[in-house]
Amino acid sequence: SEVELSGDGSAVNTGPKGVINDWRRFKQLETEQRQEQRREMERLIKKLSMTCRSHLDEDADKQKQKELQDKINGK
Repeated sequence: SEVELSGDGSAVNTGPKGVINDWRRFKQLETEQRQEQRREMERLIKKLSMTCRSHLDEDADKQKQKELQDKINGK
């Protein structure tokens, strides 16, 4: 088998074992990249997802908040 030097000066095995190792590393990087893209997509979906609240929901929340404040104040 032949040995080459890569651009950074490390040895690269160009024989069958080197090719197999390169293919395994490529597949590993491909899988990691796919997982990172999936995580990024999930983060983006969460970020961009909208929550819809109606005016009635906001009024109900304000009423609950007022009731809690009244209880705290002893009314």
